[in-house]
Amino acid sequence: MGTNKFEKKRTDEPGMLKVDGPSTLKENLDTVLNEPLVCLNGTWLRESEARIPVDNRGMMYGDGLFETMLSVNGQVILLDLHLKRLTKGLDYLGIDLQISSEEWGRLFKVGIKKNGHLGVKLILRLQCWRNGGRGYASTSSKGSWFLSYHPMPDQLDPSSSLRLMKSSFHLPVKAAEMSTLKSSNALLYVLAATEALQKGYDDALLCSGNGYVGESSSANIFWINKQTVYTPSINCGILAGTRRDALLTALHNQSFFSIQEGLYHIESLYEADLVFSTSTIKGIQPIHNIGANQLVTDQTLLEMIRNIYQLTIS
Repeated sequence: MGTNKFEKKRTDEPGMLKVDGPSTLKENLDTVLNEPLVCLNGTWLRESEARIPVDNRGMMYGDGLFETMLSVNGQVILLDLHLKRLTKGLDYLGIDLQISSEEWGRLFKVGIKKNGHLGVKLILRLQCWRNGGRGYASTSSKGSWFLSYHPMPDQLDPSSSLRLMKSSFHLPVKAAEMSTLKSSNALLYVLAATEALQKGYDDALLCSGNGYVGESSSANIFWINKQTVYTPSINCGILAGTRRDALLTALHNQSFFSIQEGLYHIESLYEADLVFSTSTIKGIQPIHNIGANQLVTDQTLLEMIRNIYQLTIS
């Protein structure tokens, strides 16, 4: 009895394509050709082929960190700041991946070339964790890592204004050294972002337990009153973002604006001429509302800040 060449094949073997007919074959081939290539501990694989052990300490305990980066036309934006934060974070956790900053930079570029089919704007995510298996305590300094690449989503519009709500969750008190630690334990941000989404907002504004303005679930917060740029101090428990650091450096090198970092209540934002956020993926975004409070957006100031920011990342 003859065999139909489009007969359904077994698909439980790694890398096996399911073939039901010509159209399905083409769809599967398109999926393979468009699939991102990722790097797991130095080995390049299709994303669907990458396997991580179930006793991954990053998954079980959040014992690790990550970096999210943006590449444009083959270059990682603010690479030096990302590598600096990565190094400080790994040192703080006592994880030694035995990879230098120069080697990371070369690896990122290799991945960008391998994933050129995804577009000219790519989101890179480097996930690192400690080896050692179960149990909170660990004497191991060895670690593992995973580097992934994805295209910039079409629906992201950095020019759009944000509607924030004041989150019911609060930023915890933490050591200043942890302000540069992009920890794998991001549960607070997950809960805050989910709360905002469920209530119809774009994001959530997180404050400290004392009521001081902190950050959103995915960005740092700035505001301008007259010619002074304000932003929360790291003493509020925020993450010191790379875009925050770059913008502060640029502002210190110009003469029009003065800069103040400190502890501020939310009413300071209501009185501002412009409130905006900074993040790796979305850059500068004006904030239009916080709850029922509509904020002023001075377009001249916004354009000035965007120009300063653009010079910083170019």
